Amino acid sequence: MAKYRSYEKNLPSRSKEPHPVWRGIGCLIMLIVPALSLGLSTILVQIAPSLGIQLPDGLLGRPVMPELLFKVPGLVGILNWIQSLNNLYAILAGTFTITVLLAGLIALLYAFTYRLVGPPRYSGIDAPPPNIKVRKYKR
Repeated sequence: MAKYRSYEKNLPSRSKEPHPVWRGIGCLIMLIVPALSLGLSTILVQIAPSLGIQLPDGLLGRPVMPELLFKVPGLVGILNWIQSLNNLYAILAGTFTITVLLAGLIALLYAFTYRLVGPPRYSGIDAPPPNIKVRKYKR
């Protein structure tokens, strides 16, 4: 019989699967946030001139693809569609920026919520934190 056998019996079993709510939050961050960011950046690029915001000229206009790519037969249709999009670089830059900001905001809200309703910091088998008062060292 093991030395700590009775101790092991008292431990509560933990499931290895995360709670479904946390999976939903991951789905929100991975799917909905980029789609929402793409829509918001498209709208923001369109209304930026009316708000007095000047976007760099390199981001505006239609993208130009190298002629070498048009020699690949399967890519011609996709490349023509990409070249037909107006202000693609500005929209993609805005999408990336808004995605980072929204994902960061959701991560902060998640951390705050987890801190409030998550498991306690110390479980029943942890020792209590030391209660030591430290004085400033003076010579």
